[in-house]
Amino acid sequence: MQESAHDPKDPFLFQVNLGGMIDLLSNHLYSSPDVFVRELLQNAVDAIAAKRLYDPADRSHNEITLTLSEEPDGTPLLVFTDSGTGLTEEEIHRFLAVIGQSSKRDLETGAAQSDYIGRFGIGLLSCFLVSDEIRVQTRSVKAPEVSLEWCGRPDGTYTITPCAPLETTGTRILLHPKKDAERYFEAEHLAELVRYYGLPLPEPILLIQNGERTRLNPPFPQGDSAQAQILELGETLFQSKFLSYIPLNSPSGLFSGVAYILSSETAPTAKHSHRIYLKNMLLTEDGTRLLPKWAFFLRCFLNTSRLQPTASREDFYENDLLLQAREELSECITEWLRGLASRKDPLLQRIVRIHRLAVQSVAVEDDALYCAFFPYLSFETSFGTLTGSDLLRADTQILYTAYNDEFRQLSAISRAKDMLLVNAGYTYVAQLLQRMQLLQPNIDVMQLKAERLDALLENPKLSDPAAGLRLLAECNEMLRDYDCTADWKRFEPSDMPVLYTVNEEALLLRDIRHSMEQTAELFQGMLGAFAAEYREDAAARLYLNSDNPLVQRLMRVTDGEKLRCCLEILYVQALLTGGYPMRHHEMQLMTGGLMRLLDWSIGG
Repeated sequence: MQESAHDPKDPFLFQVNLGGMIDLLSNHLYSSPDVFVRELLQNAVDAIAAKRLYDPADRSHNEITLTLSEEPDGTPLLVFTDSGTGLTEEEIHRFLAVIGQSSKRDLETGAAQSDYIGRFGIGLLSCFLVSDEIRVQTRSVKAPEVSLEWCGRPDGTYTITPCAPLETTGTRILLHPKKDAERYFEAEHLAELVRYYGLPLPEPILLIQNGERTRLNPPFPQGDSAQAQILELGETLFQSKFLSYIPLNSPSGLFSGVAYILSSETAPTAKHSHRIYLKNMLLTEDGTRLLPKWAFFLRCFLNTSRLQPTASREDFYENDLLLQAREELSECITEWLRGLASRKDPLLQRIVRIHRLAVQSVAVEDDALYCAFFPYLSFETSFGTLTGSDLLRADTQILYTAYNDEFRQLSAISRAKDMLLVNAGYTYVAQLLQRMQLLQPNIDVMQLKAERLDALLENPKLSDPAAGLRLLAECNEMLRDYDCTADWKRFEPSDMPVLYTVNEEALLLRDIRHSMEQTAELFQGMLGAFAAEYREDAAARLYLNSDNPLVQRLMRVTDGEKLRCCLEILYVQALLTGGYPMRHHEMQLMTGGLMRLLDWSIGG
């Protein structure tokens, strides 16, 4: 048996399948072939930064150019040129032929250099997403007498040959489109991608075609003032109008930029795009990891230099630095809003009016912002729309209902009794009302529940108590099958004949039983078990208004069938007025009662 010549202690080397690596890049790492423009811009900017580090005294003009032309056979050609440090032959072997080896590292320690955008050493491979061959022509500042061409192919082979001397030090990358990638070699699409990824890059980026040179990252807009310029930039970036902007400056230097305030209301669930850059190169439009959830009324133009990107450079790693940046961003925004409040700036009222939901979501979490915003918020009440300032000045108890339908049912009664009732059926309103003691320590705020309502209604004054007891007994008999009891009360307005109220357990029981009628038999048993748990604590009450003329006439009705029919219709009317879910047999009450009334009317 022949012994192996390999020493077991000697390590083996990984063999990389470049074709598989390209498939990994295109299908798993990068979201789109578009990123090849980002990677080339990134490499170019880093190469220029490396040249400055190599020779700090160098003051030569630096720029990045994209030249579009055609080969003699009509094949499109894109030449991507930078005036950076270039590569020697030894560096070509090390950095272009070894996947994962980045030239942006300290060659002594292997540590990533903070001056550079890229870190992973695989960016050039993204060019294989749009081209079947990558040609790199380079002239190094370390050996300017030599110009070399590296030619790499997807099968993993490459060649290095001398080429015609480049005019300046730097690198040229020559690409021809692969099938179905031709649009990436069109001037309009290229210009769009360059502006998308590299608008704030400090180096001039030029598109050259047919001898014409067009700058793709022009300097910031030249408005009449700094504020006008920044707003103009935001409108250019996001194609939207803004009320104003919030300066974003990290105390620890983690980020800088602006947050633009939308001039129209936006839904919290809508997809919101931002421009978040890493060292002036676009990293992501998704602000989920950085921005607070309540900041959906903002569009951010943000640059960071210290946060760590993922391998695809399309998002940030979730780490302590990201958490710190998120907290600082939130504080930047809230502190600016507090400043508006302290200055009594009219802009704050506009923001509150347009972005009510976002403002409320901030106010329930932040005491200082609550105190700043609450006076400007508006509330639906039994006396019409009132502001937070109006509520704070009210010399009375503030009651609120938890549901919109409950408010609509009780607002007229509350107004008649001169009670201030607020509709807290909208998101955050109950929480805002419950925090009013931050501004007014002695204020009395309470939810108007069914058991409290009973104490607020007056006891009746019946002209014929015996007739009143007969009507009440008839009503309770009718309500026996509906988990409800009847009682006499006196309340305004007098044209409201009945009032239906439930406690939370009865409301939940009604919802469960309504669902049982709508669902398949399989789930009815489970819902029935839930209903049994709540039935004992459920309390539903139908109040008869002793001041209502119709109810007073019903006290004199002797025909039992007609009396029951009228009571059934009044019960269903009370349910409809309160917006409660109607069960099947309750809907039948309404239909049957109306038909009987029509029959009696026609028969009469």
